[in-house]
Amino acid sequence: MANENYARELLELFTYGVDNGYDQTDITVGSRNWTGWSVDLVDPADADNPFATASTTYYANTNSTSKANTLGVWALNYKSGNHGTNRAPIFAGKTVPARFGAPWAGRNYQLNVPNNRTGNAGMQDGYDMLTHIANQPFTEEFISIKLCRLFVHDDFPNPTTDPTQSGYAFYDYTDPNHSAEAELVRQCMLTWENGNPKGQIRAVLNTIFNSDLFRSQTGAGQKVKTPLEFVASSIRALRSVNADGSATSTTDGYAFASPLSRMGQMNLFDRDAPDGYPEAAARWISAGTLVERIRFLQAFCIAPSGSTRSDAGNNTSDPVALLKKKLPSASWTNPGAVADYFLAILYPGEGKGNLGLYRAAAINFLNTSDDGLSSSDFSGLNATNYDTR
Repeated sequence: MANENYARELLELFTYGVDNGYDQTDITVGSRNWTGWSVDLVDPADADNPFATASTTYYANTNSTSKANTLGVWALNYKSGNHGTNRAPIFAGKTVPARFGAPWAGRNYQLNVPNNRTGNAGMQDGYDMLTHIANQPFTEEFISIKLCRLFVHDDFPNPTTDPTQSGYAFYDYTDPNHSAEAELVRQCMLTWENGNPKGQIRAVLNTIFNSDLFRSQTGAGQKVKTPLEFVASSIRALRSVNADGSATSTTDGYAFASPLSRMGQMNLFDRDAPDGYPEAAARWISAGTLVERIRFLQAFCIAPSGSTRSDAGNNTSDPVALLKKKLPSASWTNPGAVADYFLAILYPGEGKGNLGLYRAAAINFLNTSDDGLSSSDFSGLNATNYDTR
């Protein structure tokens, strides 16, 4: 059933996680809340009205009233006639496991949905289910873990209510020796739980960003960008919009496809599994994919007049134009000033003390001939060689 699959994916991927606080019975009975939820082609003015009637506006000069000839937008649409009221308790008799500790452990989280809602009122059943699962500790935990994994490091395992799985002991918040990672997740959950209203993601993020795991010196350099993040942030880092609307770095969007494929087959809108592409580094980092990242940047930063920019496609940049726009003319031929500018925009969070070797290498590169061997002062280059260098 489509509704049953929706219920499973909602619990497994977006709220509770795998094997965490529900079973097949909960999926089956919970899916009934979304019977009648559908889509239809409606007039644009009704796009936000789930009870709107289907569009009856058709292409001119046609006698057909088929959907193929109907004008409008596809939107969420509730079909009250398809809504079933065969209700049973969801999460029947279940209580929050002991590992959660206070204030959650032992809390009954059964949901009873009325079986007498008719007409458009029946759509409220689905909203009741969504509201209920959004406020459970399983959701608080699962979403907090995903956020910690995204912003802190990859080593936050998935939670579970199965005591035989390692994730159960890892997130046993009653254990006085639980890890700093588990404690950060617990603090995120408390922030979520005590919010008014609950579930303030901004507040949860604030808890993460002010934690020792995020702010300590050892917290730096723990995350690897996905290919999409890498390509997009490369373009953004060198981008400044000019008065005429042009930019020093830009893309047509379609040009993302080739480098993303070469950096690990991150083909947009082509993920087979429903869980999305991984955030963890292991999926994207190998000798081959690192070479492709370097290859992309080398092509991307070649002077616009260069003949070997094909690897960057229509992802274009003009670092010289950016430099001349942002620095006073007296600094244009100063290798130290040029190195400092680009290090500042490419490594904004590093701090000067960590960039000494990078700065020295950059200055040495700028003062070396294009053959990579002989000395060639950056300050003495003519316009053509300056752009190429």
